[in-house]
Amino acid sequence: MKVNMSIKALYRNPEVRRITKKYFYLLVISIIVIGASAILITKDINRKIIENNTIIISKFNKDIDVADIIKELPKKHNKDEFNEAKKLLRSYGYSEEMSKGTNEVGNYLEKKLFIIFGTVFILFLSLLYLFYIKELKRIYINMNEIVNRVSAMSYGEYKSIDGNYDEGDMAILISSLNYMGERVNNSINLLTKEKENLKDYLSDISHQLKTPLASLIMLNDLLKENEDMPYTDRVNFLNKCDEQLSRMEWLIMNLLKVGRLEAGAVVFHRELESLEDTIKLAISPLKETIKNKNQEIIVSGDVQSMVLHDKDWLAEAFTNIIKNAVENTKEGGKIEIEVENGKLITKVYIRDNGKGIPKEMQKNIFKRFYKGEGSKDPKSIGIGLSLAKTIIEGQDGEIKVESEEGKGTAFIISFFRK
Repeated sequence: MKVNMSIKALYRNPEVRRITKKYFYLLVISIIVIGASAILITKDINRKIIENNTIIISKFNKDIDVADIIKELPKKHNKDEFNEAKKLLRSYGYSEEMSKGTNEVGNYLEKKLFIIFGTVFILFLSLLYLFYIKELKRIYINMNEIVNRVSAMSYGEYKSIDGNYDEGDMAILISSLNYMGERVNNSINLLTKEKENLKDYLSDISHQLKTPLASLIMLNDLLKENEDMPYTDRVNFLNKCDEQLSRMEWLIMNLLKVGRLEAGAVVFHRELESLEDTIKLAISPLKETIKNKNQEIIVSGDVQSMVLHDKDWLAEAFTNIIKNAVENTKEGGKIEIEVENGKLITKVYIRDNGKGIPKEMQKNIFKRFYKGEGSKDPKSIGIGLSLAKTIIEGQDGEIKVESEEGKGTAFIISFFRK
């Protein structure tokens, strides 16, 4: 693509202005030198003419009044007399066409002009060339630095270019390169971080699948080795196998959900709906567990509040939070879900009167695969709250926890009303 640049745009660049300024200074100096040389040459020519005229006068007859001749030399002569004298001199070969060898004044003048003006011209061009090369060197040094910094981009080692340019096209170029370099660095850092996260993610998946897989292998070997195993024991072993398979299925499904959410592959179909149906949908898969633990679940507040959300995904997030409350609350305990509708924010509180979470653990509970140090539940994987947080934040919500040991825990989910 051809790029046109106006003279005005060209002179915005400090390099062009600097070269022009140096050229102007050099031109002024050269004019002064040439003017001074011209004055000296004029004086020299004047001396030479006087010397030549003196020689001519010395050849005249002594009877001629020399004073009169000298008086007449500077004056404007009669044209006819001048032409007649010129004709007479031409008859002796003394004219403009005479050979250079016989014209001493012409030879002298030509030689003088050639030496002086030739020297000044060469000096002028030499200085101009030196200024130009010096400026080019400065530009190429900066260009070399730019090339080295840009080359470092591919390794994520780009450092900001501190060019001495406050304006002009070079300043724009450096600013653009710095911006691009920062973005490339950020992208490489993000890719490196994601690579590390993927490594940790795969390691966590492997670790989480090892336990149920090892149990399945052991139970399967026992079933194969004991063909005469009593029917009740066989049923018991098969139930345990089914339990481990269910655990693995739940783990894999949830890990896939987390992976899809973090990769941005999930599109939330958000609609303006009340939270009542979403809360009912969240409680539904936990009713049996709550009944078995003789726990009470209470839903209160502004459950009819309209919130822009994806009902199925938000219900899953609520389910994971309620499940955590059920698991950490004793039999006969109470879980409360309260909706509070403000002018700007709708909040959902999920509280329990369980054992609570130690303060030092609260900042880690939303991390994937994190389980409390005191957790003794072998079925707990530590993925539910992480998944809930990802779903809620993916729908422009916010989740935080407040807890006190021995008194219970409250999860607060907030949505800005639109």
